[in-house]
Amino acid sequence: MKQFSGLLLWLSGFSVLSSCIQSQTPQHFITGYYPGWRAGERNGLITPATLAYQQYDIIIYAFLNLEADGSLSLIKPQQDKVLLLGPLRANAPADYLKSSDLGTPAYHQPGQRFADYAHRHRVRLTASVGGWAHSTHFPIVAADPAKRARFAAACARAIELYHLDGIDLDWEYPGDPTRNGSLTDYAHFTALLQEVRNALDALKLRLGRDLMLTIACGAAPKHLAAIDWPQVHRLVNAINLMTYSFYGQWDAVSNHNAPLFPPANATQAGYSCAEAVQTLLNYGVPPAKINLGLAFYGRSYLTEGTPALHARTSGRPDSERFSRSGTTPPYHEIAQHLRNGAYSYHWDDTAQVPYLLSNTHPSFVSFDDERSIALKAQYIRLRKLRGAAIWDITGEYPYPSVNSTATPLTNAIRRVFSGTEPLPNDLTQPRVCVFPHTTYSGFVHLFAHSLNPGRTEATVLDSRGKVLHQVTFTSPGHSIDMRTLPAGTYRIRTRFNSGPPAEMEVVKK
Repeated sequence: MKQFSGLLLWLSGFSVLSSCIQSQTPQHFITGYYPGWRAGERNGLITPATLAYQQYDIIIYAFLNLEADGSLSLIKPQQDKVLLLGPLRANAPADYLKSSDLGTPAYHQPGQRFADYAHRHRVRLTASVGGWAHSTHFPIVAADPAKRARFAAACARAIELYHLDGIDLDWEYPGDPTRNGSLTDYAHFTALLQEVRNALDALKLRLGRDLMLTIACGAAPKHLAAIDWPQVHRLVNAINLMTYSFYGQWDAVSNHNAPLFPPANATQAGYSCAEAVQTLLNYGVPPAKINLGLAFYGRSYLTEGTPALHARTSGRPDSERFSRSGTTPPYHEIAQHLRNGAYSYHWDDTAQVPYLLSNTHPSFVSFDDERSIALKAQYIRLRKLRGAAIWDITGEYPYPSVNSTATPLTNAIRRVFSGTEPLPNDLTQPRVCVFPHTTYSGFVHLFAHSLNPGRTEATVLDSRGKVLHQVTFTSPGHSIDMRTLPAGTYRIRTRFNSGPPAEMEVVKK
């Protein structure tokens, strides 16, 4: 019928580690971000000297700051200089650590840089520029050829100074007007990456070792659409897809921080790991350049009544029970609450992630555990992605002594990446996700997960079983416009290729 229109939501349809770092190239890589400011937490539990390096292939130091003129500076020089260059020597000036310059190696003891520890364990170390709090100047630097050149030179200098294996750009986000962005960022981001790529290629010839250029990018459809992927993917070695923070305490109802598949009441199409990966693949990005982002943190909500998944929230995180950060509590803190019996554990078969409900307070917690992280690692294998990008690796260390048992989430990734476990049916079998179960906008979204292209048939029926609308599509994502229908309960029947049909009830408000 004419009044029902389908809206297509998606388009149809690092180089290997050098032998000096890895004696055997892994099939999938584990990349982990290390925030420098975490080094001083928990009595210095997690420092370059104590990390479980055997768990990682690449570590990315976060963050270096981008100045308005294209130069780089340190965010917390008191910590950054010591971490990146080593402990101070006695000849360091009294005010040396107060300056945000990149540092002077002569003022530091040799052999104790972050890179020294990493390289002794055959792990690569790079540094990331930007991040949420330090991306302000990217638009003006990327728009100016002189500033782009200065930035590229500064990246090359940082690599030499800290003995890094590359640079990561975490611009959050190109084209976002709320973050000083504009439509011109589309071309300027590509130009900026080209400038850095040229600088790294020249430095590689001089140093005689491989250098990586990677980027971190937001996973929401609007952020992915703001990047010229056919050009960008050719300039970078890896794309760290930030497939987390899809939902948080800013939402009206509780939902998952990093769902693998769309939750039953997902409020926006594209807000899941599988959808974000599919969007990048649709843009023509090779799977071997995509790192799936894995969150070693969760998100807490205070609900208005009894805590539940998809319950009304107060708009506030649970900062009482998660005193360090109710907004983004680390995994080790969430796990401790669970061990203490403060929360009951639940698993969402639709989104394929866990969540917790408080036994005594109106508190809901979304997070990833060993089960869901292992499932996401299996998804990486299934889609033949490059690997995993963890934010951040410090989130799982719970004990004073660092050993293999202190990294349960990364252990789960390593186990899956070994290839000894079969891929689970939850991933290998096609599934059609229909969401939300309750629509206020009038739109219902569909996402077809399958290893192979296929046809999805969708039928809208009223409460009496009368067919109101039928559509067939071959793209992974599609939307059905139900705005002209009266409020009420409907059923949506779906079938992928010749598989069995499935039905789901949808309430239109």
